Amino acid sequence: MRRQKLLRMITVLMLVFGIFMSGAITTNAQVERIPTAGVFINGKVVNGINPVKVDGIYYLPFTQLAKALGYNHIKFDKNTLTYEVTDGSTIIRATMGGTRAKKGNEYVNIKPPLWMDGIGYISLHAGGALFNSYITFKKENGSIQIENPATKYIVHAGDTLYNISRIHHTTVNELKKVNNLTSNIIKDGQVLKIPDSGSPKEMEPIKEEGIVRNVNEELNADIQRQNIITEAKKYIGAKYKWGATLADAPNLFDCSSYTQLVFKNNGITLPRVSRDQASKGVAVPTANLEVGDLMYFTMKDQYTDGRVAHVGIYMGDGSMIHVSTSKGVIITSDVLNNSYWSKNYLFSKRIIQ
Repeated sequence: MRRQKLLRMITVLMLVFGIFMSGAITTNAQVERIPTAGVFINGKVVNGINPVKVDGIYYLPFTQLAKALGYNHIKFDKNTLTYEVTDGSTIIRATMGGTRAKKGNEYVNIKPPLWMDGIGYISLHAGGALFNSYITFKKENGSIQIENPATKYIVHAGDTLYNISRIHHTTVNELKKVNNLTSNIIKDGQVLKIPDSGSPKEMEPIKEEGIVRNVNEELNADIQRQNIITEAKKYIGAKYKWGATLADAPNLFDCSSYTQLVFKNNGITLPRVSRDQASKGVAVPTANLEVGDLMYFTMKDQYTDGRVAHVGIYMGDGSMIHVSTSKGVIITSDVLNNSYWSKNYLFSKRIIQ
């Protein structure tokens, strides 16, 4: 009898633990359905969304929020209740019930996302932290207001100034300076200003992983590089789509799905997003750029976290062929003297040598 009671107790504890870990809300939670809200990004309405309010905290459907912000490539693992989304620059992973999510290779503290009626929900604060936005609910008209890119960050439990400075590629001293902080103590819910990005910040080359070679080893490097440019030019005029996948090609690309396809069609495998592609190859000084090198940029008008946000292919004459968000696949001449790209340039990597 004691053994049976013990087994029942263990089973109940496991069920309770499973519910907690999955992000399922408790039966006594106060849930309020909010009428469909307009989503305003920088003052312009872009979509509608269906919020819920749980125990006084506003939550948004994760996939609806992701799509509104251009993260159109969405995967969902039903076994772990984990979402993986990308806009082409970086990959975001969030698990229902988890207190830490992943943005690129960096962990972000968040309020645990909820799983309710077969839908994943994320709090406004957590959504802002993951999507580099500042998200609020405007009671006057029942709308969701999104500042993108964010100039503010809402502190989450477990955050430190060091952690916040790291994910925004700034320093603790800069954070303290712009927020008039005299100590390192911060609290959950506190709103911090994000330091002005100034010059590009993510100056990694992340990590060196050696040369990636074409599967056809009989071709010398010069021929391989020229083949890359020939392939890249085939798609001039194709349109841009945030978070495009290879399934959208050849009519729609984002910057990294474009480079991924061009290199794939030359026997070279690149990761899906620009930040991960930047981990391949070896760093190249701008004075030594060659045909086929990959050029990486941040986009300060889109992200304030200094991430690798854009990738293009160097053409050998100062020009870059790439996918512009406004013009699709184009060639930008004299790219390092271009008024926009020069101020966002980070580094270049050589894939073929």
